[in-house]
Amino acid sequence: MKKRALTAGLLALILAAPTAQAKAPIAITNLAPTLTINFTGGDQISAMAQGAGAIYLAGTVESANSPLLTSQSLGSSDGFLVALSPNGSHVWDLRLGSSGDDVATSIYVDLIGNIWVAGASAVSASNPAPGLNRLTVWEVNSSGQLINTYVRDVPEADVPISIAAKGANFLLQGITSKPGSATFAATLNPAAKIGPLNYSSAKLPSASIIKSTSSALYSWQSYVTTVAIKGVTGIALHQKTTVLARSGIKDKALKAINSVTGSPIALQYQSGTGIVLLTQGVGYFLTIIHTK
Repeated sequence: MKKRALTAGLLALILAAPTAQAKAPIAITNLAPTLTINFTGGDQISAMAQGAGAIYLAGTVESANSPLLTSQSLGSSDGFLVALSPNGSHVWDLRLGSSGDDVATSIYVDLIGNIWVAGASAVSASNPAPGLNRLTVWEVNSSGQLINTYVRDVPEADVPISIAAKGANFLLQGITSKPGSATFAATLNPAAKIGPLNYSSAKLPSASIIKSTSSALYSWQSYVTTVAIKGVTGIALHQKTTVLARSGIKDKALKAINSVTGSPIALQYQSGTGIVLLTQGVGYFLTIIHTK
């Protein structure tokens, strides 16, 4: 009798215990861009970085007039650097290059707030240009003043797609037209010059998902999907949707998801500004989320 009573008591406790509730699906919502930039012709934005309370955009402009630039044209194509406020308003801009063809393709902000813009230039101003066979890096301070220009002439077209700190130096990586090679790497010593280029047949990896973190709480991802996402409703199947997703760093759980305009180019976080996403579609779009 005691055993039967004990078993019945346990069964009653189990039946009375609350059952785990299934997590409710998260609905995707559209997030309108903070800033829309409609370029014309061959004008383009190639890279974004944050630092010193500003959002920096780098790219190439062929137009004499541009919605982002107030500075005068230097040549047939110019590299450019634009500083925006945390709300996306124009602060200053700088054209980079000479009277020939110049492009700006990558950007890095160092610990003291200087901006390093890597690109390529034509050796002469002849028309048509002989090719972008001068590797170029411009160093600009946070007020928009050009401090230094570093160059290295090469026998083929070498265009950097990334610049990053490597100890006291900078590492440049990019694509090349050198026969038998696909990519190159070079070191920039700020106290000297750009070193010799090391060529490789291996292609640089391209990420289909770009990521960032905000403080120690959230991780962010942006990517293009054409399929359903588990636990998310409202995604149109078989249609390209660019999403910006926020997840918890500790529990890995999805907290929110938005659809955004264009395809992702860069995603970064800066304290005091928040998460900034640069996308490209019919024009360029900057989406700013002020978050801790």
